[in-house]
Amino acid sequence: MLKPLRWSKILAAALVFLAASSPAADWKTYQETFISGDGRVVDYFQDSISHSEGQGYGLLLSLMNGDRPAFDRILRWTTENLQVRRDALFAWSWGKRLNGGWNVIDYNNASDGDILIAFALLKAADRWGHPPFREVALRIVRDIRAYLAVTANDFQLIAPAYFGFSGQAGNTFNTGYLILPAFAEFAKADDEAFWQRTLRDSERLLEKAAFSRLKLPADWVALQNGQVRIAAARSPVFGYEAIRAPLYLSWHGEIGKLSAFADYLEFVERAGYLPIRVNLADGSVAVEEAPAGFYAVMGLCAQRLGRDALAQRLFQNAGSKIAREPMDYYSNTLFLLATGKMDGS
Repeated sequence: MLKPLRWSKILAAALVFLAASSPAADWKTYQETFISGDGRVVDYFQDSISHSEGQGYGLLLSLMNGDRPAFDRILRWTTENLQVRRDALFAWSWGKRLNGGWNVIDYNNASDGDILIAFALLKAADRWGHPPFREVALRIVRDIRAYLAVTANDFQLIAPAYFGFSGQAGNTFNTGYLILPAFAEFAKADDEAFWQRTLRDSERLLEKAAFSRLKLPADWVALQNGQVRIAAARSPVFGYEAIRAPLYLSWHGEIGKLSAFADYLEFVERAGYLPIRVNLADGSVAVEEAPAGFYAVMGLCAQRLGRDALAQRLFQNAGSKIAREPMDYYSNTLFLLATGKMDGS
């Protein structure tokens, strides 16, 4: 008879193998599940809506997988259905209206969608030698700079949207919108001084947004009189928004700044699981496990920080969990973004 320890290792290896071969964990099935034939990326957990963020991720995943036809299809749907404002920015939400018709349901933009789409276009222009992609990207980048730039005290940042996030109480920012590698790319293509400062100040905002004993960024933070605090009315947790911060830091190659997550990785290793959220206002940690995509992101973070054993365990957990999340757009997206190759890294 096999010893219990030996049997547990075999079982774990089998789960990893099954997860790795799961159709939910590859680009082909991601397209079949989440991307319609005309290029719409569908979020089933939000009434099958599409949003500019999802279209941006679809473009990046197409690029990461070298899939030019998918890229063209997603871009075509995005520009025809979401780029309907007077500027070059994108309406953030498209779905079923109260009258039963399907169209834009919120014309306000979401800057992460705008940034992701422009970022993907610039990278695609270089990869596939197609200058029109760069021209389209530059129109978006210039309008981000023209309409979304916010100067608050000595910070220069990009607002989460055209309206709704500034007032007498200060400005609020989504830490998941601080897409650092995109800002670095914009600096090469547009106003270098502006985007380099935006990059530095976005990094500084993340450094100051380190709350609780685990030193984690909140999903939403408020900036007032030079002070960064948790925007508790929006979200007091490190959760579905802020989980993207370590992903973008990993892509950006800022290992020193990524080390801000070292204490959290220590906690995860001791606890033996990754919580779905950490309440940074009261310090409580959810007992519910995070989805596969979160595990993959923190696996990438651990890998970048040289914690290979922990990274392997986190990736294994991600692989076993993703097979049980076949319709979860966000988790599958994060999983592929964290386990794929950005710029060959």
